[in-house]
Amino acid sequence: MTKFDPAVFTGGFDFVIVGAGSAGCVLANRLSEDPSSRVCLIEAGPSDRSPLIRVPMGIRLLMQHKVYNWRFSTVPQEHAGNREIYIPRGRVIGGSSSINGMVYMRGHRLDYDDWARNGARGWSFEEVLPYFKKSENNENFGEPFHGRGGPWNVKNADRHTPLVEYFLKASDSLQFSRNEDFNGVSQEGFGWRQANIRDGYRSSAATAFLDPARNRANLTVLDNCVVSRVIVENRRATGVEILHGGNRFTITAQREVIVSAGAIHSPAILMRSGIGDAKELAEKGIACVQEAPGVGRNLQDHISAMVQYTSPTTVPYGLSLRSLPFIAWSVLEYALFRRGLLANNFMNAGAFLRTDRQLDRPDLQLILVPAHRNAKGQVGFGHGYGLVAVVLRPKARGRVGIRDSNAHTAPDIDPRFLSDPDDVDLLVKGLKISRRLLEAPAWDRVRGHEFRPGTKVDTDEKLADYARSTSVTVFHPVGTCRMGSDDAAVVDPELRVRGVAGLRVVDASIMPTIIGGNTNAPTIMIGEKAADMIRGRPPLPAQALGDVRP
Repeated sequence: MTKFDPAVFTGGFDFVIVGAGSAGCVLANRLSEDPSSRVCLIEAGPSDRSPLIRVPMGIRLLMQHKVYNWRFSTVPQEHAGNREIYIPRGRVIGGSSSINGMVYMRGHRLDYDDWARNGARGWSFEEVLPYFKKSENNENFGEPFHGRGGPWNVKNADRHTPLVEYFLKASDSLQFSRNEDFNGVSQEGFGWRQANIRDGYRSSAATAFLDPARNRANLTVLDNCVVSRVIVENRRATGVEILHGGNRFTITAQREVIVSAGAIHSPAILMRSGIGDAKELAEKGIACVQEAPGVGRNLQDHISAMVQYTSPTTVPYGLSLRSLPFIAWSVLEYALFRRGLLANNFMNAGAFLRTDRQLDRPDLQLILVPAHRNAKGQVGFGHGYGLVAVVLRPKARGRVGIRDSNAHTAPDIDPRFLSDPDDVDLLVKGLKISRRLLEAPAWDRVRGHEFRPGTKVDTDEKLADYARSTSVTVFHPVGTCRMGSDDAAVVDPELRVRGVAGLRVVDASIMPTIIGGNTNAPTIMIGEKAADMIRGRPPLPAQALGDVRP
């Protein structure tokens, strides 16, 4: 990292990027490819050099980490047991790509076609597919859906638990289809989940995009700097105000300020800058520079619930005296060969299902968890396994707000989880399908007893109550700076903030609707596509898929 010295940004930059997360790292690389452009990337958190981040299995300790994680929580969720639900977000170079599960998933192609049809011109699947492929180096798949030679590595796990085979055999016994590639011709079915891992290390946005550009003379990277607000003068963004070491500094942008702080922080930064609902800003003592009521609205996230079994065996991962030799060998194997348990991302298999055959795409995701989880969702003592059911396109819509103008005050996060009865009904369906799969004979070798929700939870009403009292997010917040062509959209299809020149938002917050899958790969794609927009280059040619259809 560049040592913090106010002298390095005397005279300002062409581009100032707020947030060194998934999209921000992509932008820093692509914009600094032009040696005539001076680029500054600003991150609130520290460096990503910790072994916890670089070693894939370190994810188990990153989800609650006090340094690398913002550790947000929602306001009490009225429809989910009045609980405050945990929302981890990366506070480190690489953002959430440095602490996430490394799952490479794009979502369903129709999700992007929906964006384009509803006003996000240029964002259909055939138009964004070339940008997915541009960033990708897929070790297992190639054309027409995958790229090779890109900076971001994608691969199947090189080691997996036998539970993966039990899971797939259980799906076969229930006549579900297999799927070799969830990001290929079709999303539906049961199969392997690819991961962003290279040579036994996490392949994050930082390692894939930022590291190759760090030594460029025209790129300055500042960590441990909190952006308080975007400075707007005469309806134009001219720079940002940052907080570092108890002091305030101003960094100017000659061409553009690009906010890439994620679906929680990006709307908060805009609101602290005077861009938002004028009445709400006035209540916080903030002068409105651009009326934009949509800022912070439209929050969406994937909600989930789990069926869990214990196991009398050590085949599932877990912590016990019997597992100590395996754990010791895994540490040694990783140290010597960079392979084995520590070199993988733990949850290697899953499924996408349609709960109604009339649907045009899957509405439910299942994730195999090959380890015992305690009540807090962490790997606990003992051995076990389970399935997580995820609502892919929740109907609930929430919001992110600010409590005051202080950049160090955590935002108000209210996803309104399960406020739509259809989301509850779909979770119940997911729990019932999970139970059917886990009751299949394929699991007999490792079977213990169902301890969550437990056999006494035996009606739809009880399952709904269980879902409301135990459901959690799978950490995919999006939508709070919605892209569109209507007047209520926060950004236009070029990701320019409406009413403020020289300001864009580039991250998952611009998604009009949540995609049916993990959100990191789509966010990388958004960064790739936005870089061409910002540099004034024509978009990559759309890839016509012709007869290649699911």
